[in-house]
Amino acid sequence: MQFTNWYFLLCIPVLIYIFTIFIGKKKHALKFSSVQLLKSAGLRKTIKHKIGKYIILAGLILLIAALARPQLPEKDAPVQQKGIDISLVLDVSGSMQSVDFEPNRLEVARHTLQDFVDERPQDRLSFIVFAGTAYTRVPLTLDHNIIKESLGEVSSESVNEEGTAIGMAISVGLNRLKKSEAASKILILVTDGDNNAGTINPDTASELAKDMGVKIYTIGVGTDKTIIPVQDAFGGTQYQQSEGGLNEPLLQKAADVTGGQYYRAKDSKALSQIFTNINMLEKSEFNQDNFHQYTELAFMLIQIALILLLAGIFLDRYYYIQVP
Repeated sequence: MQFTNWYFLLCIPVLIYIFTIFIGKKKHALKFSSVQLLKSAGLRKTIKHKIGKYIILAGLILLIAALARPQLPEKDAPVQQKGIDISLVLDVSGSMQSVDFEPNRLEVARHTLQDFVDERPQDRLSFIVFAGTAYTRVPLTLDHNIIKESLGEVSSESVNEEGTAIGMAISVGLNRLKKSEAASKILILVTDGDNNAGTINPDTASELAKDMGVKIYTIGVGTDKTIIPVQDAFGGTQYQQSEGGLNEPLLQKAADVTGGQYYRAKDSKALSQIFTNINMLEKSEFNQDNFHQYTELAFMLIQIALILLLAGIFLDRYYYIQVP
Protein backbone atom coordinates (compact mmCIF):
# COMPACT_ATOMS: atom_id res chain seq x y z
CA MET A 1 0.00 0.00 0.00
CA GLN A 2 1.10 3.55 -0.61
CA PHE A 3 -0.18 6.97 0.45
CA THR A 4 -0.13 9.72 -2.16
CA ASN A 5 -0.62 12.50 0.41
CA TRP A 6 1.24 10.76 3.24
CA TYR A 7 1.81 13.98 5.20
CA PHE A 8 -1.83 13.96 6.34
CA LEU A 9 -0.98 10.91 8.45
CA LEU A 10 1.08 13.18 10.72
CA CYS A 11 -2.21 14.60 11.99
CA ILE A 12 -3.27 11.27 13.50
CA PRO A 13 -0.96 11.27 16.58
CA VAL A 14 -1.88 14.92 17.19
CA LEU A 15 -5.56 14.01 17.08
CA ILE A 16 -5.06 11.10 19.51
CA TYR A 17 -3.12 13.35 21.91
CA ILE A 18 -5.87 15.96 21.92
CA PHE A 19 -8.48 13.24 22.38
CA THR A 20 -6.76 11.76 25.44
CA ILE A 21 -6.52 15.19 27.05
CA PHE A 22 -10.18 15.84 26.34
CA ILE A 23 -11.28 12.48 27.74
CA GLY A 24 -9.08 12.86 30.79
CA LYS A 25 -10.76 16.11 31.78
CA LYS A 26 -14.24 14.59 31.69
CA LYS A 27 -15.27 13.59 35.18
CA HIS A 28 -18.42 11.63 35.70
CA ALA A 29 -20.33 12.27 38.93
CA LEU A 30 -23.49 10.85 40.37
CA LYS A 31 -26.26 13.27 41.23
CA PHE A 32 -27.19 11.13 44.21
CA SER A 33 -25.49 11.00 47.59
CA SER A 34 -25.35 7.22 47.52
CA VAL A 35 -25.82 4.30 45.23
CA GLN A 36 -28.64 3.13 47.46
CA LEU A 37 -30.61 6.31 46.82
CA LEU A 38 -29.95 5.91 43.08
CA LYS A 39 -31.39 2.42 43.13
CA SER A 40 -34.41 3.50 45.09
CA ALA A 41 -35.15 6.23 42.57
CA GLY A 42 -35.85 3.51 40.02
CA LEU A 43 -33.36 4.85 37.43
CA ARG A 44 -31.44 2.30 35.42
CA LYS A 45 -29.30 4.52 33.16
CA THR A 46 -27.02 7.03 34.72
CA ILE A 47 -23.41 7.18 33.56
CA LYS A 48 -22.49 7.92 29.94
CA HIS A 49 -20.32 5.32 28.41
CA LYS A 50 -17.11 6.42 26.62
CA ILE A 51 -17.48 3.96 23.76
CA GLY A 52 -19.20 6.58 21.59
CA LYS A 53 -16.23 8.92 21.87
CA TYR A 54 -13.79 6.19 20.88
CA ILE A 55 -15.91 5.37 17.84
CA ILE A 56 -15.91 9.06 16.88
CA LEU A 57 -12.10 9.05 17.23
CA ALA A 58 -11.87 6.02 14.93
CA GLY A 59 -14.06 7.78 12.36
CA LEU A 60 -11.87 10.90 12.43
CA ILE A 61 -8.73 8.78 12.02
CA LEU A 62 -10.25 7.11 8.96
CA LEU A 63 -11.15 10.50 7.48
CA ILE A 64 -7.53 11.63 7.86
CA ALA A 65 -6.36 8.37 6.31
CA ALA A 66 -8.71 9.00 3.37
CA LEU A 67 -7.16 12.46 2.87
CA ALA A 68 -3.79 10.72 2.62
CA ARG A 69 -5.15 8.81 -0.44
CA PRO A 70 -4.21 5.19 0.30
CA GLN A 71 -3.70 3.08 -2.82
CA LEU A 72 -3.30 -0.64 -3.36
CA PRO A 73 -1.03 -1.59 -6.29
CA GLU A 74 -2.44 -3.84 -8.96
CA LYS A 75 -0.45 -5.95 -11.43
CA ASP A 76 1.93 -3.86 -13.52
CA ALA A 77 1.00 -3.67 -17.19
CA PRO A 78 3.89 -3.49 -19.69
CA VAL A 79 3.61 -0.65 -22.19
CA GLN A 80 5.50 -0.83 -25.47
CA GLN A 81 6.18 2.70 -26.67
CA LYS A 82 6.22 3.19 -30.44
CA GLY A 83 6.21 6.92 -30.96
CA ILE A 84 7.30 8.63 -34.17
CA ASP A 85 6.59 12.23 -35.13
CA ILE A 86 5.62 12.54 -38.79
CA SER A 87 4.99 15.50 -41.08
CA LEU A 88 2.73 14.65 -44.02
CA VAL A 89 3.36 17.10 -46.86
CA LEU A 90 0.95 17.02 -49.82
CA ASP A 91 1.14 18.80 -53.17
CA VAL A 92 -2.26 20.33 -54.05
CA SER A 93 -1.17 22.24 -57.15
CA GLY A 94 -3.30 22.20 -60.30
CA SER A 95 -1.36 19.36 -61.91
CA MET A 96 -2.53 17.05 -59.11
CA GLN A 97 -5.92 17.12 -60.85
CA SER A 98 -4.45 14.97 -63.62
CA VAL A 99 -6.74 12.06 -64.46
CA ASP A 100 -3.99 9.56 -65.19
CA PHE A 101 -4.99 8.29 -61.72
CA GLU A 102 -8.63 7.38 -61.14
CA PRO A 103 -10.33 9.75 -60.42
CA ASN A 104 -7.24 12.02 -60.19
CA ARG A 105 -3.85 12.19 -58.51
CA LEU A 106 -4.93 14.35 -55.59
CA GLU A 107 -7.96 12.23 -54.76
CA VAL A 108 -5.90 9.04 -54.72
CA ALA A 109 -3.16 10.67 -52.64
CA ARG A 110 -5.69 11.94 -50.08
CA HIS A 111 -7.30 8.54 -49.58
CA THR A 112 -3.95 6.76 -49.43
CA LEU A 113 -2.74 9.18 -46.77
CA GLN A 114 -5.92 8.62 -44.77
CA ASP A 115 -5.26 4.88 -44.83
CA PHE A 116 -1.69 5.53 -43.72
CA VAL A 117 -2.92 7.63 -40.79
CA ASP A 118 -5.04 4.69 -39.62
CA GLU A 119 -1.89 2.56 -39.49
CA ARG A 120 -0.05 4.98 -37.15
CA PRO A 121 -2.10 5.00 -33.92
CA GLN A 122 0.93 5.61 -31.69
CA ASP A 123 2.40 8.50 -33.69
CA ARG A 124 1.94 12.23 -33.66
CA LEU A 125 1.17 13.57 -37.13
CA SER A 126 1.09 16.98 -38.76
CA PHE A 127 -0.37 17.87 -42.14
CA ILE A 128 1.03 20.44 -44.57
CA VAL A 129 -0.25 21.38 -48.03
CA PHE A 130 1.58 23.29 -50.71
CA ALA A 131 1.42 24.66 -54.23
CA GLY A 132 3.09 28.03 -54.93
CA THR A 133 3.54 28.37 -51.18
CA ALA A 134 3.12 26.04 -48.20
CA TYR A 135 1.22 26.20 -44.95
CA THR A 136 0.26 23.98 -42.04
CA ARG A 137 -3.24 22.57 -42.00
CA VAL A 138 -2.80 20.62 -38.75
CA PRO A 139 0.15 20.84 -36.30
CA LEU A 140 1.54 17.76 -34.58
CA THR A 141 -1.26 15.90 -32.86
CA LEU A 142 -2.38 12.48 -31.69
CA ASP A 143 -5.93 13.33 -32.75
CA HIS A 144 -5.88 11.45 -36.02
CA ASN A 145 -9.51 12.23 -36.76
CA ILE A 146 -8.54 15.88 -37.27
CA ILE A 147 -5.81 14.84 -39.71
CA LYS A 148 -8.22 12.66 -41.68
CA GLU A 149 -10.90 15.34 -41.74
CA SER A 150 -8.41 17.87 -43.06
CA LEU A 151 -7.23 15.41 -45.71
CA GLY A 152 -10.83 15.00 -46.78
CA GLU A 153 -11.29 18.75 -47.17
CA VAL A 154 -8.23 19.76 -49.20
CA SER A 155 -8.45 20.51 -52.90
CA SER A 156 -6.49 22.33 -55.58
CA GLU A 157 -8.12 25.53 -54.30
CA SER A 158 -6.64 25.07 -50.82
CA VAL A 159 -3.57 27.13 -51.81
CA ASN A 160 -4.17 30.24 -53.91
CA GLU A 161 -0.66 30.67 -55.30
CA GLU A 162 0.17 28.63 -58.38
CA GLY A 163 3.35 26.64 -58.73
CA THR A 164 5.19 23.95 -56.78
CA ALA A 165 7.28 25.20 -53.85
CA ILE A 166 9.00 21.99 -52.78
CA GLY A 167 11.72 23.76 -50.78
CA MET A 168 9.17 25.74 -48.80
CA ALA A 169 7.03 22.64 -48.29
CA ILE A 170 9.94 20.76 -46.73
CA SER A 171 10.79 23.77 -44.54
CA VAL A 172 7.25 24.12 -43.21
CA GLY A 173 7.15 20.39 -42.50
CA LEU A 174 10.45 20.66 -40.61
CA ASN A 175 9.11 23.58 -38.62
CA ARG A 176 6.42 21.27 -37.26
CA LEU A 177 9.16 18.90 -36.04
CA LYS A 178 11.70 21.34 -34.64
CA LYS A 179 10.52 20.97 -31.02
CA SER A 180 9.95 17.24 -31.27
CA GLU A 181 11.66 14.99 -28.73
CA ALA A 182 10.54 11.77 -30.42
CA ALA A 183 13.09 9.02 -30.97
CA SER A 184 12.37 9.14 -34.70
CA LYS A 185 11.19 12.00 -36.92
CA ILE A 186 10.23 11.68 -40.57
CA LEU A 187 8.77 13.84 -43.31
CA ILE A 188 6.77 12.32 -46.17
CA LEU A 189 6.49 14.50 -49.27
CA VAL A 190 3.99 13.64 -52.02
CA THR A 191 4.32 15.64 -55.24
CA ASP A 192 4.08 15.40 -59.01
CA GLY A 193 6.22 18.37 -59.96
CA ASP A 194 9.43 20.36 -59.86
CA ASN A 195 10.47 23.17 -57.56
CA ASN A 196 9.38 26.26 -59.49
CA ALA A 197 8.12 28.57 -56.73
CA GLY A 198 8.96 29.75 -53.24
CA THR A 199 12.04 31.34 -51.72
CA ILE A 200 13.74 28.27 -50.25
CA ASN A 201 15.95 25.93 -52.24
CA PRO A 202 15.08 22.22 -51.76
CA ASP A 203 18.77 21.38 -51.26
CA THR A 204 18.98 23.90 -48.40
CA ALA A 205 15.84 22.48 -46.83
CA SER A 206 17.19 18.93 -47.14
CA GLU A 207 20.45 19.86 -45.42
CA LEU A 208 18.44 21.42 -42.61
CA ALA A 209 16.46 18.19 -42.28
CA LYS A 210 19.72 16.25 -42.04
CA ASP A 211 20.95 18.53 -39.24
CA MET A 212 17.65 18.03 -37.39
CA GLY A 213 17.80 14.26 -37.71
CA VAL A 214 14.68 14.13 -39.87
CA LYS A 215 14.44 11.50 -42.60
CA ILE A 216 12.64 12.57 -45.76
CA TYR A 217 10.63 10.11 -47.81
CA THR A 218 9.80 11.60 -51.19
CA ILE A 219 7.08 10.16 -53.42
CA GLY A 220 6.68 11.17 -57.04
CA VAL A 221 3.17 10.49 -58.31
CA GLY A 222 1.84 10.32 -61.85
CA THR A 223 2.66 8.79 -65.21
CA ASP A 224 4.90 10.46 -67.78
CA LYS A 225 1.94 12.46 -69.08
CA THR A 226 -0.20 14.98 -67.23
CA ILE A 227 -3.84 15.09 -68.33
CA ILE A 228 -5.84 18.00 -66.89
CA PRO A 229 -9.63 18.29 -67.45
CA VAL A 230 -10.77 21.81 -68.39
CA GLN A 231 -14.21 23.18 -69.11
CA ASP A 232 -14.76 24.67 -72.57
CA ALA A 233 -16.99 27.62 -73.50
CA PHE A 234 -20.01 25.35 -74.02
CA GLY A 235 -19.78 23.69 -70.58
CA GLY A 236 -18.18 20.54 -71.87
CA THR A 237 -14.96 18.95 -70.64
CA GLN A 238 -11.78 18.85 -72.65
CA TYR A 239 -8.40 17.46 -71.63
CA GLN A 240 -5.09 19.26 -71.84
CA GLN A 241 -2.16 16.90 -72.09
CA SER A 242 1.46 17.70 -71.37
CA GLU A 243 4.67 15.90 -70.58
CA GLY A 244 5.13 15.11 -66.90
CA GLY A 245 7.04 17.74 -64.95
CA LEU A 246 8.30 15.51 -62.16
CA ASN A 247 11.88 16.26 -61.07
CA GLU A 248 13.01 12.85 -59.89
CA PRO A 249 16.70 13.74 -59.32
CA LEU A 250 15.64 16.53 -56.94
CA LEU A 251 13.39 14.19 -54.95
CA GLN A 252 16.01 11.44 -54.94
CA LYS A 253 18.63 13.83 -53.57
CA ALA A 254 16.36 15.07 -50.77
CA ALA A 255 15.80 11.49 -49.67
CA ASP A 256 19.45 10.44 -49.98
CA VAL A 257 20.79 13.39 -47.99
CA THR A 258 18.55 12.61 -45.02
CA GLY A 259 18.74 8.82 -45.04
CA GLY A 260 15.22 8.39 -46.40
CA GLN A 261 14.05 6.91 -49.69
CA TYR A 262 12.56 8.10 -52.95
CA TYR A 263 9.63 6.25 -54.52
CA ARG A 264 7.82 6.57 -57.82
CA ALA A 265 4.12 5.76 -58.03
CA LYS A 266 2.63 5.50 -61.53
CA ASP A 267 -0.73 4.21 -60.36
CA SER A 268 -2.86 4.07 -57.21
CA LYS A 269 -1.85 0.52 -56.35
CA ALA A 270 1.83 1.45 -56.43
CA LEU A 271 1.18 4.47 -54.20
CA SER A 272 -0.62 2.31 -51.65
CA GLN A 273 2.25 -0.19 -51.64
CA ILE A 274 4.76 2.62 -51.10
CA PHE A 275 3.00 3.73 -47.94
CA THR A 276 2.84 0.12 -46.78
CA ASN A 277 6.62 -0.08 -47.19
CA ILE A 278 7.17 3.17 -45.29
CA ASN A 279 4.85 1.97 -42.55
CA MET A 280 6.94 -1.18 -42.10
CA LEU A 281 10.27 0.65 -42.28
CA GLU A 282 9.33 3.22 -39.66
CA LYS A 283 7.51 1.09 -37.09
CA SER A 284 10.34 1.41 -34.60
CA GLU A 285 10.02 0.20 -31.03
CA PHE A 286 11.86 1.59 -28.06
CA ASN A 287 11.86 1.77 -24.24
CA GLN A 288 9.42 -0.65 -22.68
CA ASP A 289 8.05 0.72 -19.43
CA ASN A 290 5.70 -0.66 -16.83
CA PHE A 291 2.41 1.12 -16.36
CA HIS A 292 1.54 1.00 -12.66
CA GLN A 293 -2.14 0.72 -11.80
CA TYR A 294 -3.51 1.41 -8.34
CA THR A 295 -6.86 0.95 -6.60
CA GLU A 296 -7.98 4.04 -4.68
CA LEU A 297 -9.22 3.27 -1.15
CA ALA A 298 -10.15 6.80 -0.08
CA PHE A 299 -13.84 6.59 -1.01
CA MET A 300 -14.29 3.34 0.90
CA LEU A 301 -12.61 4.83 3.99
CA ILE A 302 -14.83 7.91 3.83
CA GLN A 303 -17.93 5.73 3.77
CA ILE A 304 -16.77 3.73 6.80
CA ALA A 305 -15.73 6.92 8.61
CA LEU A 306 -19.15 8.51 8.15
CA ILE A 307 -20.86 5.40 9.51
CA LEU A 308 -18.56 5.40 12.56
CA LEU A 309 -19.09 9.11 13.18
CA LEU A 310 -22.87 8.78 13.08
CA ALA A 311 -22.78 5.71 15.32
CA GLY A 312 -20.35 7.36 17.72
CA ILE A 313 -22.43 10.52 18.02
CA PHE A 314 -25.56 8.48 18.68
CA LEU A 315 -23.92 6.29 21.33
CA ASP A 316 -22.21 9.23 22.98
CA ARG A 317 -25.51 11.01 23.37
CA TYR A 318 -27.91 8.22 24.28
CA TYR A 319 -26.00 5.20 25.56
CA TYR A 320 -25.47 4.86 29.33
CA ILE A 321 -24.12 2.12 31.58
CA GLN A 322 -26.62 0.66 33.96
CA VAL A 323 -25.44 1.05 37.52
CA PRO A 324 -25.82 -2.24 39.44
